[in-house]
Amino acid sequence: MTRTIVALVAALIVAACGGYGSTEPTPAIEIGLSSGTLSVTQGATAGVNLSLTRSGGFTGDVSIVIEGMPSGILSTVAPPSLDPAVSSAVITLRSSTIVAPGVYNVTVRATGTGVMAATAGLAVTVVAASSFGT
Repeated sequence: MTRTIVALVAALIVAACGGYGSTEPTPAIEIGLSSGTLSVTQGATAGVNLSLTRSGGFTGDVSIVIEGMPSGILSTVAPPSLDPAVSSAVITLRSSTIVAPGVYNVTVRATGTGVMAATAGLAVTVVAASSFGT
């Protein structure tokens, strides 16, 4: 009899706490880049594709931003906000002629209301422009 009461109390506690685990999906987003590296020559433009995956019933808008871009490189995302019908964007980088050659690690961040932000790293390599002398 005591075991039955203990089992019944345990079952009631588990039921009151929502069961052993929530069966409701957690809304989430994930992003991926067509490449984790991108080379851009001084004074030129280069791009990378972004793909967005929504899950757990999330259907909201997602904004895309680039963080940590060095001075002298302009980044654009088209489109910068992905509505529920859109799952991809193009990131374009335009380097000025004065950006020092080297590798710059930047972060692509996707945010939406009600979901945790998703990030992807991008290593941007600035290559020196060729100089043609006479």
